[in-house]
Amino acid sequence: MKKKFLITGVNGQLGSVFLDLLGNEAEGIDLPEVDIAEPESVQRAVDRADPEWIINCSAVTDVDLCQRRPELAYRVHRDGVSNLARTGRKLVTFSTDHVFNGSFDRRKPFFEGDTPSPANVYGESKLQGESEALSAHADNIVIRTSWLFSESKGMVPHFWRMLSENVLITAVTDQIACLTYAPDLAGAVLKIIIGGRSGLFHLASNPGVTPFELATRLAEYIDGTIQKITWAQLDLDAPRPACSVLATSRGLELPTVWDAVERWRIRK
Repeated sequence: MKKKFLITGVNGQLGSVFLDLLGNEAEGIDLPEVDIAEPESVQRAVDRADPEWIINCSAVTDVDLCQRRPELAYRVHRDGVSNLARTGRKLVTFSTDHVFNGSFDRRKPFFEGDTPSPANVYGESKLQGESEALSAHADNIVIRTSWLFSESKGMVPHFWRMLSENVLITAVTDQIACLTYAPDLAGAVLKIIIGGRSGLFHLASNPGVTPFELATRLAEYIDGTIQKITWAQLDLDAPRPACSVLATSRGLELPTVWDAVERWRIRK
């Protein structure tokens, strides 16, 4: 049956939000039935749904896994996007603030026109996917976002659960980026589509915060113990951008970060 939207990665937090918003207008697909890195698998799904738009929510979100297995990161974030773009359907795909690598003392946001300098394999693979999407079709849309959270996934619900269970939180103090509430992001993307706009957009809730600042804010509602830590102390595989705050010059801004967190909290 013909659908207006085909959503990949529908079992993830963003894909599931899009499916809820779009209802009968959309069909959702995910592994293992459809692998976006396999052209034949993609084409079968597109032939079945016959969509006007593909909304690509497929991703390897484990940044450290991407660093250890770059072939997997490029397979999904570059080759998968290329396969979707080659179907000739209009495409929305999502990229990351990790295409930038600002210093912590910089504290200046990055706009769409700023030159990327990827912080890690995850960021580089996403940047190559951006190029695949934007070069394939003039109507295609690339959304850079960061620190996505939804009702049960992401940094906000993670810290909230730890506070609720009186578990010690170790929160990073030397990284600043923007949180993004998945329903806000999905709603903004649909506005872009309906408005007939295209190209590259930054969509994330400002101002930027550190994980420690977020944990401290949530602890105003639930008492808990928060311990400061640095990225160096965590000794993880992938380097992180110390400052990757996203801002937009394209006139479409999400609600502020604390507005988003408060709406999430009220829904709990």
